[in-house]
Amino acid sequence: MSQFVTQMHRTKYNDSVKLALQQKDSRLLKTVTDIDGSGELLKIDDLIGEADYYKKTSRHEDTKYVDTPHDGRWLAMPDPIVYSDLVDKEDKLASGIEIEGKYVKAGAAAIARGTDAEIITGIFSVAQTGLKGTILTPFDNNNVVPVNEGGGGNVGLTIKKLNAANEILRANDVDLDEEELWMPITAKQNSDLLAQIETVNKDYGATGMEMTNGMVRKLFGFNFAHIELSNPRLKEAAALTLTGGGYRKVPFYSKTGIVAAFWERQFDSVDQLPTKHFSAQVYARRQVAATRSEEGKVGYIECLEA
Repeated sequence: MSQFVTQMHRTKYNDSVKLALQQKDSRLLKTVTDIDGSGELLKIDDLIGEADYYKKTSRHEDTKYVDTPHDGRWLAMPDPIVYSDLVDKEDKLASGIEIEGKYVKAGAAAIARGTDAEIITGIFSVAQTGLKGTILTPFDNNNVVPVNEGGGGNVGLTIKKLNAANEILRANDVDLDEEELWMPITAKQNSDLLAQIETVNKDYGATGMEMTNGMVRKLFGFNFAHIELSNPRLKEAAALTLTGGGYRKVPFYSKTGIVAAFWERQFDSVDQLPTKHFSAQVYARRQVAATRSEEGKVGYIECLEA
C-alpha cells in the first residue's frame, strides 16, 4: 500500500509540475532558441563567417578558392537546477501536489527562476568557441549602448537608446526583417519607456507600440520580457546585470542570438525516505545552460535606475 501511495503521489506531482511549467515557465525561455543537449560538451553550432568573392576575368582560367572562415559554439554540461522539500503528513502531501498546491507552485517557480538565471548567465558570460570549444570569447563591448547615450547625462531607458540598440544590430548585419528581437526589462525601465512615450510621441501606432496592463510589450521592433533582473533569487546571475559603476545592463538580442540547451527538461518525484521516518520528499529538477550563438546578435544598454 505504501508503495502504491508513493507512486500515485509521484504521478500526480509530475503531472502537476509539468502543467504548471506549461502555464507559467521561465520569463526568458520564450525569448531564446532552445534545443536538446547531450554529452559533457555540446557543439551547438558551426558558424560560417563572411566569405569574399572574386571575378572571373578570362576564358578557361583556373578556379580560385576563397578561405571561408569557420567557428564553433559550445556548451559544457551544466549542474542541474533542483528543488526539494520534505513533507511529514499524508494529508499535507496530498493537498500540496495538486496543481494549485504550494509544493507544485514552489517547485515550478524555483525551476523557472533557475532557468532564467542560466539564460542571463549565457547572455553575459564568456562563450566557448573555436574548433574544440577551447577559446573563451568575452562579451563584445562594441555592442554596448552607454548610460549617457543621447546626451543630457546618465539616464534610464529612452527612445534614443532603443534606436541606438537597433542601430547596433543593423550595423552587425542582423536581418531585422527576419529576426525576432527581445529585450528583458525591469519595472523601472518599463516606467521610463511609458514616460518617454507619453511625452515624446502621442501617436503610439507610429512607434509600433503594444501595451497591456500598463506594461510595454513591443516598441521600435523590440519585444519586452518583464523580469526583475536584480532579484536575489537569481543568485550569481543577478550581479551579471550590473556594471562596475552600478548601472543596469539591459540586454537586447535576436531570438537566434541566444541558445538554451536542455540536457533534462523535467524530472519530478515523490519518495518516502526511511531515514527521515518515512517523510515524503518532493523533488523537481532541470538541467539547462545557455550561450550567445553569435556576438553580433547580442548587446546591452546601460541604464540608470535611481
